[in-house]
Amino acid sequence: MDDSEITALAKGMAPFVRECVAEAFGKAVVPPELAAQVATAIRLLHESPPIEQRSEAPQASPRVTRIERDEAGNFIPIYDETQS
Repeated sequence: MDDSEITALAKGMAPFVRECVAEAFGKAVVPPELAAQVATAIRLLHESPPIEQRSEAPQASPRVTRIERDEAGNFIPIYDETQS
């Protein structure tokens, strides 16, 4: 899955989750303490920030080409120099 597919999925799922929680809360009888926590969760779902698109493509991580040891015996990764 790439970022655009994940973003589209998240945008589609957020309203569905909000509807499910609101419906379940409206039909259920819960103790007052739990009702306050559920009400807070519903409020947080409605206040969640919009999902933003990335302005630039993610950069690939540098690639380890080999691993060497230093004088103390520690492993030192050596990265591919062609990556920028």
